[in-house]
Amino acid sequence: MSESFQPGHEHVESRDAIVTLSTPMLEQLDDRQRRILVNDLVELSQSGRDHHAVSEMLGERLTKLGIEQPKHVVDRLSENIAQASNLTISLDDGTVLHGDPSWTPATHDTDVQGTEDPADGDRPTYS
Repeated sequence: MSESFQPGHEHVESRDAIVTLSTPMLEQLDDRQRRILVNDLVELSQSGRDHHAVSEMLGERLTKLGIEQPKHVVDRLSENIAQASNLTISLDDGTVLHGDPSWTPATHDTDVQGTEDPADGDRPTYS
């Protein structure tokens, strides 16, 4: 995925979330910045704040780290982590940085079906 963050995966039995961080974005950060990013995501997911407050705080923290993201990406990520009971953060290669090590993009079966699935041949080019 070309975006730096890939949010939106959920377990069926609860509102848990996985956030996948992109390698190109992480290559621009040093080890300290990577740790701060993961810690910030975890802290904000556990803050109990609504997703609007989380979005504002996350946007500020990303900017402080030098990570520029479009507002809609920050808003979607904030909504995802603010509503999650548990958060798993992984790299796009499947390495889990925080959370449930058994729950990675490689082992997760998405909830999309039919033409919602990007791989579906009947999916419209534009919607």
